[in-house]
Amino acid sequence: MGLALFDLDNTLLDRVGAFARWADAFIRQHGLPATAWPFMESADQDGMTPKEIFFAHVREQFDMSCSLEELLASYYVDYPSCYVADPQTVSGLRELRNRGWRVAVVSNGGPAQLAKLEATDLAGECDAICISEIIGASKPDPAIFEMAADLCEMPLKGWMTGDSVEADMAGGRGVGLRTIWIERGRQWTSPDPAPDAVVMTVVQAIKIILETDRN
Repeated sequence: MGLALFDLDNTLLDRVGAFARWADAFIRQHGLPATAWPFMESADQDGMTPKEIFFAHVREQFDMSCSLEELLASYYVDYPSCYVADPQTVSGLRELRNRGWRVAVVSNGGPAQLAKLEATDLAGECDAICISEIIGASKPDPAIFEMAADLCEMPLKGWMTGDSVEADMAGGRGVGLRTIWIERGRQWTSPDPAPDAVVMTVVQAIKIILETDRN
Protein backbone atom coordinates (compact mmCIF):
# COMPACT_ATOMS: atom_id res chain seq x y z
CA MET A 1 0.00 0.00 0.00
CA GLY A 2 0.97 3.64 -0.40
CA LEU A 3 -0.01 6.58 -2.56
CA ALA A 4 -2.09 6.27 -5.70
CA LEU A 5 -1.86 9.64 -7.46
CA PHE A 6 -3.98 10.39 -10.52
CA ASP A 7 -4.14 13.09 -13.14
CA LEU A 8 -7.66 14.39 -13.81
CA ASP A 9 -8.38 15.19 -17.48
CA ASN A 10 -8.38 12.13 -19.74
CA THR A 11 -7.31 10.03 -16.78
CA LEU A 12 -9.93 9.97 -14.02
CA LEU A 13 -12.38 11.91 -16.21
CA ASP A 14 -13.07 11.84 -19.95
CA ARG A 15 -12.12 15.35 -20.98
CA VAL A 16 -12.58 14.66 -24.71
CA GLY A 17 -16.18 13.56 -24.24
CA ALA A 18 -17.01 16.41 -21.87
CA PHE A 19 -15.62 19.03 -24.23
CA ALA A 20 -17.60 17.57 -27.14
CA ARG A 21 -20.82 17.70 -25.09
CA TRP A 22 -20.14 21.28 -24.04
CA ALA A 23 -19.26 22.33 -27.61
CA ASP A 24 -22.43 20.76 -29.01
CA ALA A 25 -24.59 22.71 -26.55
CA PHE A 26 -22.57 25.91 -27.20
CA ILE A 27 -22.98 25.60 -30.97
CA ARG A 28 -26.73 25.09 -30.66
CA GLN A 29 -27.14 27.90 -28.12
CA HIS A 30 -25.38 30.44 -30.34
CA GLY A 31 -26.74 29.19 -33.67
CA LEU A 32 -23.29 28.50 -35.07
CA PRO A 33 -22.82 26.59 -38.35
CA ALA A 34 -21.91 22.91 -38.56
CA THR A 35 -18.31 23.89 -39.36
CA ALA A 36 -17.98 25.26 -35.82
CA TRP A 37 -17.18 21.89 -34.25
CA PRO A 38 -14.03 20.99 -36.22
CA PHE A 39 -12.81 24.57 -35.83
CA MET A 40 -13.40 24.55 -32.07
CA GLU A 41 -11.85 21.11 -31.65
CA SER A 42 -8.72 22.25 -33.49
CA ALA A 43 -8.54 25.58 -31.64
CA ASP A 44 -8.87 23.81 -28.29
CA GLN A 45 -5.70 21.75 -28.90
CA ASP A 46 -6.83 18.99 -26.52
CA GLY A 47 -7.34 21.55 -23.76
CA MET A 48 -3.90 23.11 -24.04
CA THR A 49 -5.05 26.46 -25.48
CA PRO A 50 -5.73 29.04 -22.72
CA LYS A 51 -9.45 29.70 -22.67
CA GLU A 52 -9.05 33.46 -23.22
CA ILE A 53 -7.24 32.71 -26.48
CA PHE A 54 -9.65 29.92 -27.45
CA PHE A 55 -12.74 32.10 -27.09
CA ALA A 56 -11.04 35.03 -28.82
CA HIS A 57 -10.48 32.77 -31.84
CA VAL A 58 -14.07 31.50 -31.73
CA ARG A 59 -15.52 35.03 -31.47
CA GLU A 60 -13.46 36.22 -34.42
CA GLN A 61 -14.12 33.17 -36.59
CA PHE A 62 -17.90 33.31 -36.18
CA ASP A 63 -18.32 37.07 -35.68
CA MET A 64 -20.01 36.61 -32.31
CA SER A 65 -21.50 39.60 -30.52
CA CYS A 66 -21.00 38.18 -27.01
CA SER A 67 -18.09 39.68 -25.14
CA LEU A 68 -15.08 37.58 -24.22
CA GLU A 69 -15.94 38.06 -20.54
CA GLU A 70 -19.49 36.76 -21.08
CA LEU A 71 -18.27 33.69 -22.93
CA LEU A 72 -15.70 32.86 -20.26
CA ALA A 73 -18.20 33.32 -17.43
CA SER A 74 -20.71 31.00 -19.08
CA TYR A 75 -18.04 28.44 -19.90
CA TYR A 76 -16.85 28.09 -16.31
CA VAL A 77 -20.45 27.48 -15.19
CA ASP A 78 -21.60 25.18 -18.00
CA TYR A 79 -18.47 23.16 -18.79
CA PRO A 80 -17.96 21.27 -15.49
CA SER A 81 -21.55 19.98 -15.65
CA CYS A 82 -20.66 18.17 -18.90
CA TYR A 83 -18.42 15.73 -17.03
CA VAL A 84 -19.58 12.25 -16.03
CA ALA A 85 -17.74 9.88 -13.71
CA ASP A 86 -17.36 6.30 -14.93
CA PRO A 87 -18.90 3.95 -12.33
CA GLN A 88 -16.01 1.51 -12.81
CA THR A 89 -13.55 4.27 -12.00
CA VAL A 90 -15.46 5.16 -8.84
CA SER A 91 -15.53 1.49 -7.80
CA GLY A 92 -11.80 1.20 -8.42
CA LEU A 93 -10.98 4.25 -6.31
CA ARG A 94 -13.12 2.89 -3.49
CA GLU A 95 -11.38 -0.48 -3.66
CA LEU A 96 -7.99 1.21 -3.50
CA ARG A 97 -8.98 3.10 -0.37
CA ASN A 98 -10.56 0.01 1.17
CA ARG A 99 -7.23 -1.79 0.65
CA GLY A 100 -5.38 0.95 2.51
CA TRP A 101 -4.16 3.07 -0.41
CA ARG A 102 -4.36 6.84 -0.13
CA VAL A 103 -5.82 8.36 -3.28
CA ALA A 104 -5.05 11.88 -4.50
CA VAL A 105 -5.74 13.94 -7.59
CA VAL A 106 -2.70 15.84 -8.86
CA SER A 107 -3.76 18.12 -11.69
CA ASN A 108 -2.48 21.17 -13.50
CA GLY A 109 -5.11 23.86 -14.03
CA GLY A 110 -7.32 26.27 -12.17
CA PRO A 111 -10.44 26.17 -10.01
CA ALA A 112 -12.42 24.64 -12.88
CA GLN A 113 -10.61 21.37 -12.10
CA LEU A 114 -12.12 21.39 -8.63
CA ALA A 115 -15.54 22.17 -10.13
CA LYS A 116 -15.27 19.04 -12.30
CA LEU A 117 -14.53 16.90 -9.25
CA GLU A 118 -17.45 18.38 -7.37
CA ALA A 119 -19.84 18.03 -10.34
CA THR A 120 -19.03 14.32 -10.64
CA ASP A 121 -18.88 13.66 -6.87
CA LEU A 122 -15.30 12.42 -7.30
CA ALA A 123 -14.04 14.85 -4.70
CA GLY A 124 -15.47 12.59 -2.01
CA GLU A 125 -13.60 9.59 -3.41
CA CYS A 126 -10.17 11.14 -2.78
CA ASP A 127 -8.01 11.69 0.28
CA ALA A 128 -6.39 14.80 -1.20
CA ILE A 129 -6.79 17.14 -4.17
CA CYS A 130 -3.86 19.19 -5.48
CA ILE A 131 -4.75 21.68 -8.23
CA SER A 132 -1.73 23.60 -9.50
CA GLU A 133 -3.18 27.12 -9.61
CA ILE A 134 -4.67 26.65 -6.15
CA ILE A 135 -1.56 25.35 -4.39
CA GLY A 136 1.01 27.27 -6.41
CA ALA A 137 2.99 24.40 -7.96
CA SER A 138 2.53 22.61 -11.29
CA LYS A 139 3.54 19.17 -12.54
CA PRO A 140 6.30 18.13 -13.13
CA ASP A 141 7.53 20.27 -10.19
CA PRO A 142 8.24 17.89 -7.28
CA ALA A 143 6.45 20.29 -4.93
CA ILE A 144 2.97 19.32 -6.13
CA PHE A 145 3.66 15.61 -5.57
CA GLU A 146 5.17 16.35 -2.16
CA MET A 147 2.06 18.36 -1.25
CA ALA A 148 -0.17 15.42 -2.19
CA ALA A 149 1.85 13.09 0.03
CA ASP A 150 1.74 15.57 2.91
CA LEU A 151 -2.04 15.98 2.62
CA CYS A 152 -2.41 12.19 2.57
CA GLU A 153 -0.06 11.96 5.59
CA MET A 154 2.00 9.38 3.73
CA PRO A 155 5.59 9.08 2.49
CA LEU A 156 6.04 9.83 -1.21
CA LYS A 157 5.93 6.20 -2.33
CA GLY A 158 3.51 4.59 -4.75
CA TRP A 159 2.16 5.27 -8.24
CA MET A 160 1.44 8.19 -10.55
CA THR A 161 -1.10 7.61 -13.33
CA GLY A 162 -1.74 10.09 -16.13
CA ASP A 163 -1.68 10.80 -19.86
CA SER A 164 1.08 13.44 -20.03
CA VAL A 165 4.60 12.28 -20.86
CA GLU A 166 6.26 15.25 -19.16
CA ALA A 167 3.88 16.32 -16.40
CA ASP A 168 2.78 12.89 -15.21
CA MET A 169 5.41 10.37 -16.27
CA ALA A 170 8.58 12.47 -15.94
CA GLY A 171 7.13 14.27 -12.92
CA GLY A 172 6.18 11.08 -11.12
CA ARG A 173 9.41 9.30 -11.94
CA GLY A 174 11.35 12.36 -10.77
CA VAL A 175 10.06 11.93 -7.22
CA GLY A 176 10.53 8.16 -7.15
CA LEU A 177 7.00 7.04 -8.00
CA ARG A 178 6.19 4.18 -10.29
CA THR A 179 4.29 5.37 -13.36
CA ILE A 180 1.35 4.25 -15.47
CA TRP A 181 0.73 6.01 -18.78
CA ILE A 182 -2.76 6.38 -20.28
CA GLU A 183 -1.72 6.01 -23.90
CA ARG A 184 -4.88 7.32 -25.67
CA GLY A 185 -3.90 5.64 -28.93
CA ARG A 186 -0.35 6.99 -28.90
CA GLN A 187 3.02 5.27 -29.00
CA TRP A 188 5.74 5.99 -26.45
CA THR A 189 8.34 7.95 -28.44
CA SER A 190 9.99 9.95 -25.67
CA PRO A 191 13.74 9.41 -25.14
CA ASP A 192 12.98 9.32 -21.41
CA PRO A 193 12.67 5.93 -19.69
CA ALA A 194 9.38 4.19 -20.49
CA PRO A 195 6.67 4.09 -17.82
CA ASP A 196 6.27 1.04 -15.64
CA ALA A 197 3.00 0.23 -17.39
CA VAL A 198 1.02 1.45 -20.39
CA VAL A 199 -2.79 1.14 -20.39
CA MET A 200 -5.82 2.40 -22.26
CA THR A 201 -7.99 3.28 -19.27
CA VAL A 202 -7.63 4.31 -15.65
CA VAL A 203 -9.61 1.22 -14.64
CA GLN A 204 -6.78 -0.90 -16.05
CA ALA A 205 -4.28 1.24 -14.15
CA ILE A 206 -6.14 0.71 -10.89
CA LYS A 207 -6.05 -3.06 -11.43
CA ILE A 208 -2.26 -2.91 -11.84
CA ILE A 209 -1.90 -0.92 -8.63
CA LEU A 210 -4.11 -3.36 -6.75
CA GLU A 211 -2.03 -6.26 -8.05
CA THR A 212 0.97 -4.86 -6.16
CA ASP A 213 -0.86 -5.77 -2.96
CA ARG A 214 -0.50 -9.43 -3.90
CA ASN A 215 3.18 -9.32 -4.84
